[in-house]
Amino acid sequence: MPIINIFKISLLISSLMLISAFYLEYFHGALPCDLCITQRWFHGAIITYNLIIILFLEKTSVSKILMLLGGGVLWLSSSIVGSYHFGIEMNFWTGPDECSSNIDFSKDTLTYLLNKSPIKCDEIMFEVFGLSLAGWNALASFVMFLLTSFLFSNKRLIKI
Repeated sequence: MPIINIFKISLLISSLMLISAFYLEYFHGALPCDLCITQRWFHGAIITYNLIIILFLEKTSVSKILMLLGGGVLWLSSSIVGSYHFGIEMNFWTGPDECSSNIDFSKDTLTYLLNKSPIKCDEIMFEVFGLSLAGWNALASFVMFLLTSFLFSNKRLIKI
């Protein structure tokens, strides 16, 4: 398989994930929390990285394997953020204070509420087949990381 196809597949998957998130937000009311937006930034970075690689792959002296490693690192980062968000949704751990639905009643409650995001990270806004969007992001990103890692470790499978 030519290495350019790997970057095209990566571009396609990340683009579909980002477009799906925007579609659900604007047409189904699944508003993003702060961590959802962070995950979108990672997909923006993956899309940008892949576009640059696709456009300049043949014109650069940078190792193709190093480029593949860079893509794998971006996918792993996206998977980590997605897993962190999914863990917050499943109550495996607590998220940032400004991103939870817990209210701390004290003399500064109004200030506290005004500083919080209106969309809570620990509440699932949309599910597909019983898995939240953060869970799907973590899963898909990890699969892409595994694919790039497998190809990175088996250089004979790709045409450089």
